[in-house]
Amino acid sequence: MSEDPKEKAQKELIHAINNINDRISPLLIPDCGLKIAYALPGARIPSQVMCCLLPKDTKKWAVDELSVSFSSDWQIVTMILTAMRFSQDIRCACEICFSEKLVDICEEMLLETCMCDGKKIPPGVSTMDWTVAFCNDEESGIPDIICIKNRENIPSAAYHFGENPVRITTNLLKISQRIIDATH
Repeated sequence: MSEDPKEKAQKELIHAINNINDRISPLLIPDCGLKIAYALPGARIPSQVMCCLLPKDTKKWAVDELSVSFSSDWQIVTMILTAMRFSQDIRCACEICFSEKLVDICEEMLLETCMCDGKKIPPGVSTMDWTVAFCNDEESGIPDIICIKNRENIPSAAYHFGENPVRITTNLLKISQRIIDATH
């Protein structure tokens, strides 16, 4: 008997997060915490995307089944659903702090980056995100990193997209180490 897709995806997300416990630079973690989301294969609605919010204090990262929930109203959920319309392989994303240093590091790592002005983003609907649609390229698809600056009443942010949580967390560790090296 095959494993339930929700349980399998949940285990993948928890495993990836637990492998990065307290190894991420605080400079990457937004004040509200690090948001990471992972969609089930073929997801079309928010209830098919699981989410986890990791506190700013990485020492408090104890992730288990209770830490992961489905059907969130976070923007990142809509972003993943939009990304999946363009590329079914892109099922995971995380929200991190935006900085010019982050952009430089991502370019050094050859991660494709798209910049958006938050003041020019029209309101979307629950299953379509304008920023992701705008940044999608017909040839190369969804970029690895989407940065949104100048948002009204919301801090600038960067969103990292990938196929699965391990890919996202591996890149987060690499980006984090480069930020630590650059600031010391």
